Parts: sequence; C-alpha cells; structure tokens
Amino acid sequence: RDHLLGATLKEAFRKAEHPERLFVGAVIQNCFGDEYVCKTGAQVVGKDKNGRPQTKVSDAPPDKNGVEEFCADPSYKKYCEAGQIRALYVNETESLGPAAARYYASKLWGGETYYLQADAHLRFAPKFDTRYIDEVKAAKAYPKAVLSSYPPGFSESDPDYVGGTTGARLCTCEFSHSDVEEHIIRINTGGHCTNDQVDGPTQIAFIAAGFFFARAEFLKDVPFDPYLPWCFMGEEIALSS
Repeated sequence: RDHLLGATLKEAFRKAEHPERLFVGAVIQNCFGDEYVCKTGAQVVGKDKNGRPQTKVSDAPPDKNGVEEFCADPSYKKYCEAGQIRALYVNETESLGPAAARYYASKLWGGETYYLQADAHLRFAPKFDTRYIDEVKAAKAYPKAVLSSYPPGFSESDPDYVGGTTGARLCTCEFSHSDVEEHIIRINTGGHCTNDQVDGPTQIAFIAAGFFFARAEFLKDVPFDPYLPWCFMGEEIALSS
C-alpha cells in the first residue's frame, strides 16, 4: 500500500538501460474501499493530562494504486501492454504481512535470469540493471552471490538521483533493548567490515529484505518460507540464515 509504488516503477523503467528486459512482480496489499470504508492508522491528535499521546482513527479514501498509476501514464503504458507488470491484489483484511508478501512476489517470477527484491519506495541510478549484473558477476561467490544493502534514504522533493551513494553495509547485529522488541535481533550497519584488499564486492553477514539482487536460481535452491505470517522483525535474519 506504499503510495510511492507508481513513482518507483516509473523510476525503474526510466533509468534501466534495457527496460524491455525488465519484468516486475508487485504485491498490492491495499484497502480498496469496495466492501467497507477505509480507515487511517492511529493518528496522534494530542496528549492527555498525564502527557501520554491521544490517538484516533478516521475515515480515509482507498489506498493509491501504484500499478494503475503507472499503466495509465502514456510514457509507460507499453510495458503494461507487453505483460511486463505482474500484479497480485490482496485486500488489507487478508494480508499476512511483509514476509508472506515476499513469498507471493516470488511466485510472480517468470523464469528471468536475475531477481531483484525491493521495497516499493526506491530510487535507481542510471543503467542500474546492467550495473547490478556486472557487480554480482564480480563477486567471488558468483553465481551464488547476493548483492544486498540498506538503500540510501530520500525525500520526495529531492532532485533526480544520479547514483554514486554508498549503501549501508550490514555488518553486525544485537538483541533489541526495547521492551516491545525483546529477544528480537536487530541488524546494525557500519563500514568496519569493508575489505579494501578485495577488488569487487566483499562479504557481509546479513541480507536486507528491502533490497537484494541475485541470480534467480536461488528461488529453486532456497525458496521463500510461506509460513511466516505477520512477521516483520526477524524477516532479515531468516533470509540471512
């Protein structure tokens, strides 16, 4: 239900060196407004006498359909007509969280050589498609190598992304100190696992669920676990293992 899905799709096809080779599998977990009135999440509207946040839930319009937005754009309509966008629609009341959605998305794979998993809010560098392929081939473990990182953050008002930003390296982990997340492992970022002696990608310990790139054979060798309903924290540890 990410409102940036349409913009992310446009960015991907606009920046790819070979957009005709790009195929997208999108899992849309929205409130469509067909059977009931959509609602916002909890909105903080003030504080009570003890200083605690007061919240409310309000009526809201249906969630933005990013695939519909993309396919309605004359500049990108041809990719939809060519079957390059594969979408699975799930009503929000039937969604089982992000880990289940990753599994669903993997079933939209159509035999392509490479597989990129990304969140629906991402900006791409020019020719990212061929650059990813060149980079993964340069890894020592290719063809079993996986490229992964936490992508750089951005604001919608930022200028066009031209690349060159180093992604965060996933080097260490620790158990969360939060009472809400007790006994949950959190992956930390840092640069101390960089090996300047290696010409090419160097190893890291973990995989980011929001971005990784690999040859698609992994879908057969180590397929996604379909039995992780409502799993958010812990998804990346499961992927890394």
